This record gives sequence, structure tokens and C-alpha cells, in this order.
Amino acid sequence: MKLCLNDSNCINNGQCVSGICVCTSQYFTGKRDEHRYNSLTLPIVGAILHDIPSSYHVYIFIFIILAFIGLISSILSFITFIRGRVRYTVCGVYLITLSICAIILMILFITNIIITNRYDNYLLRLWACHGHPYLFLVMINMSILMTVGIAIENLLVRYFTFDRFRSRKCSVFLVLHLFVLGFASHLDKILTRNLISDQLGQFYCTYDYRKNKFWFYINNSMTYFYMIIPCAIHIIFILFIIFEIMKQKQRSYRKIFTRMDILLPSFVVILCLCTYGTIRYLLDSCIINSKLLYIRLHIACLLILYIPHIFIFALYILPNKSYLQEFNKTWIYQALCYCFGYRKLQSIEFQAINKLWHRRHSLENVMTISTLNDYLLNSEFYTNIKLEV
Repeated sequence: MKLCLNDSNCINNGQCVSGICVCTSQYFTGKRDEHRYNSLTLPIVGAILHDIPSSYHVYIFIFIILAFIGLISSILSFITFIRGRVRYTVCGVYLITLSICAIILMILFITNIIITNRYDNYLLRLWACHGHPYLFLVMINMSILMTVGIAIENLLVRYFTFDRFRSRKCSVFLVLHLFVLGFASHLDKILTRNLISDQLGQFYCTYDYRKNKFWFYINNSMTYFYMIIPCAIHIIFILFIIFEIMKQKQRSYRKIFTRMDILLPSFVVILCLCTYGTIRYLLDSCIINSKLLYIRLHIACLLILYIPHIFIFALYILPNKSYLQEFNKTWIYQALCYCFGYRKLQSIEFQAINKLWHRRHSLENVMTISTLNDYLLNSEFYTNIKLEV
């Protein structure tokens, strides 16, 4: 958003509203008002239909590919994170919540594809104007906060010797309170939006901040909480890790790659948020006069926020050896091994591990975790056995 003192600071006949330029030119009227305010939340389906007709099938093809990848990635991540070695950690609480948000976002993403062919239906327009933006914003913002929690927890465990298996009660309560805040802070997407029709009888969604100044200030303050502060925390997190690596006696930039399992997600989140902020500034600063460019930037602005959720498996599981080993123990991985002919290899590994099991002279006591306050005793019994076959 472009800051201003008066209307003279805004270009293209923009108007200074509460210190921020708002486009009010005649170009952005009628249907274009659907893309005018709050580019983060207005329907992406409407933007696709307002683009040139020849690009319609290209959008649908891209959406189907991204939705398929994202849904598979988020489901595989959820199945991995609910395994005992992950879910009993504090970080596991944030990872499970993040994967659930990703699954919901992918379902919302798929609904965009479904309602594109029936967008003239009043109920679908109503959903696209109120329901979809509300759930979309809540899930996006909660997932961003979860990435912050994951980064902080990794920092505490690796550099401040916190026990990763400590009580999860505080983290669960924190997640629940954040969800309550998220659902409450975005009620304006339901209460203050209007689905009106033009002279041709076609419906479009409007959201005039000038008539809802209370929610205008709430949205501005929540932007700092959900976007700017998390981005700053991720930047500090990356700089701290690099600084710790450079403090070591044997300085080597290659050591940065050994921390890629915790650096990569933060880097991608920063990149997406900064790109989104840049596009959002262009959309809100009245610089763009081209309708086609405005629509495509609006679509890009929304798609960028999906990237960390579409590739959640590649960001959090593939770079992390521990999580990757947990995924290798899931029934989905075993089924894939069976389908692709690795059944014999798995049988050999099982026989080797079984021999080592029976060679042990005694078995250690195993503690069962039943409540959030229980701690997991990190025992040799749970140590992963690496065998070369």
C-alpha cells in the first residue's frame, strides 16, 4: 500500500484514506471493483473469468496440476507428522497443524476449479465472495504462524538445548488461541462484503473500506501480525544460524547446507511473503492502468501464498533425514515399495533387523505417552538402525 498525507500524494486520481492511497478512478468500476479492494481475499475465479478467453484453459490446466501436487504433498506430510516420533515433540504439534491447514487450502484450491464452470450461479458467487476468502485467509495466516513456531522450536532445540520431547500442553493451547484469533479477526470477510448486481444483472463482490473504517484499521494491524512480523522473525532466524556457523573455528559455507532442513522453509516463506508484498503494493498504489495486467498480478498474488503449502513435503520432509526416515516407515511408502518391486529388499532389511532384535540380552522399558504433559524418554531402544544391504 502507498502511504500518503493528502490526495496530492496519490497518482491516477487516487484518494488518501487514513494515510493510505486507495484507487478511486473511473477505470475501477463495475466488475473491476471485484479486484479493486484487498487483492488478497477477492475471488480468484472471478479474476480468471475476466482474463482473455484464450487463457482460460491454461489456468485450469495449471490449477489442476498444482492442486494435485499440493493435495498429495499435504496428505503425505500429515501421515508422516502423526507418527509417534514426530507428534510427541513440540515441533510436531506445529507440523501437524501446518499440514492440516495445507490440506484445507488444497481443498479450497480445488473448489476454485469446480466453480469456475458455474460461476454465474448465485450461491457459488456468494461462496466465492464470503466463505472462500474467509477460510482462505484464516488457513493462510495460521499456516504462516505455524512456520514461525517451527522455526523457533528448531532454534531452541538445536542451539539452546531444549528437550524436543518436553510437554506439548503450552504449544497446543497456543495453537488453539491463535485459531480463535484468526477466526475472529477475519469476520469482516463475511460481515462487510456485499454481493451486488450491475445493470446487466451480473453479480460482483465489493468491499469498500471507506464505509467500514473499523475493519479497515483491523486489517492493517493484522497485516503486521500475520505477514510482516513472521517475515522479520524468519529473517532473524536465518541470520542467527549463519552467524553461529561463522563463529565456529572451521568456517565453511558448506556447513550452511547441513542446516538446509531448517533454513529452506524459512527462506521460501520469506521469498513468498516479500514477493506478495511487492505485488500487493503495485495493486494498491494505483500505478497499474492495464486491466489485463492488474488481473494477472491479482492471480499471481494469490498463487504465491499457496507455494509453501503445495510443496510442504519438499520443504519439511525431504531435507530432514529424521522425517524422511519416518516417512519410509509409513504404509504409503511400503505400498509404493511393493508396487515398484522393492518387496525383496524390504524383506532382507526386516530379517536383518529381526536378528539384531533377538540378539539383545535385555530390552529397555518403554514409556507410553498418554497425555500432553508426559515426556518422551529418548532411549537407545528407539535409535534408528542403519543397515547397508
